[in-house]
Amino acid sequence: MEWVWLIFMLIIGACVGSFLNVVIYRLPRGESLLFPGSHCPSCGRAIRWYDNVPLLSWLMLRGRCRQCKTRISTRYPLIEAITAVLVAGLFACYYILEIREGVGPWEDSWPMFVAHAALVCGLLACAMVDIDLWMIPLEVMWFCSLVGLVVWSANGPHPFLPAISPEVVGMSVAAGIGLAFSIWLVSRGFLLRSFADASDKPFLADEQTGEQAKSVAFTAESGVNPRKEILREALFLAPPVVLAFAFLGALELLPALGRAWTGWLDPQGAHPTLAAHMLAGGAALFGYLIGGLWVWGIRILGTLGFGKEAMGMGDVHILAAVGAVTGWIVPSLAFFVAPFFALLWALWLFLNRNQREMPYGPWLAVATLLVMLFYDGIAEMLQIYLALPAGN
Repeated sequence: MEWVWLIFMLIIGACVGSFLNVVIYRLPRGESLLFPGSHCPSCGRAIRWYDNVPLLSWLMLRGRCRQCKTRISTRYPLIEAITAVLVAGLFACYYILEIREGVGPWEDSWPMFVAHAALVCGLLACAMVDIDLWMIPLEVMWFCSLVGLVVWSANGPHPFLPAISPEVVGMSVAAGIGLAFSIWLVSRGFLLRSFADASDKPFLADEQTGEQAKSVAFTAESGVNPRKEILREALFLAPPVVLAFAFLGALELLPALGRAWTGWLDPQGAHPTLAAHMLAGGAALFGYLIGGLWVWGIRILGTLGFGKEAMGMGDVHILAAVGAVTGWIVPSLAFFVAPFFALLWALWLFLNRNQREMPYGPWLAVATLLVMLFYDGIAEMLQIYLALPAGN
């Protein structure tokens, strides 16, 4: 039966990969993902359903449009194949090879798998767009974050989601309210976006092809003061931070409130089901906040220190989404693992100067996948230094 499910996952993955091709092409260009339907970008004619079967249609058409005979990029079947392997491989690692402890039976853990698979597919789409255009389609990461928050809030705790205390749940909810307030301030114009007055980022030409290949961070030459601009982002983060610690202070100053809050979120208390779902949803929200804060903190400190934009906001959204789906530990580990891959690629570039540089988003995606799969081994190695819960 497991092999039947594996084949099913391959098929589902290929179909998702076909949609990811649409996302990768259209979303950065501001086009609708639904209308018009699939069509040849060369002649504009609609693609018939039997010419839109993942992998098979490209092979049967020999990589050319049926109407105008224009060559279809090999990227399309490649993305479909990679997505199929990722989804099926994730299923095999969790349920057949059992490389993670605590996954549980399929009938109980399938919501977790759906969230993890959605995250992996979203990371693939963002990595491909980032490699091409040096930008992250934020809508993809927003979707993954929403999936994580909804799945865990609706499904309740799972061993893969690190548990947090009721106090941290409350701080996370307070920070979430503060984040929503900051977004409202920006939408109403009371708080200005950072780098809003800067000129568009310049692009460096690729030394080999001459094409525009890499965007450059905002600097003083962009017509703004990066240190001053980044303070707007620090101001944006002030309401979440203030409300989070205000809630913690209220629990300490008002013992009755603290007892009521912890009692309400006690899985053994009067409302165990509600408490379980609140704890799981709070853990996902905490993961979202911590994941984003790792990169955003470095972005703010790096910009203040070096006087030019450090890291991109797209990277913030990547690790925030990772945290919403996996909890706070995986993005924290991935944040420290990703630089090793970036350094190895930099060394490869140094030895082979004809290779193109890559943005940081793909390395965050690769690091996240590796930490998700080999969390147990990484946690075991780090047990000496950190009190990481094994099997989460």
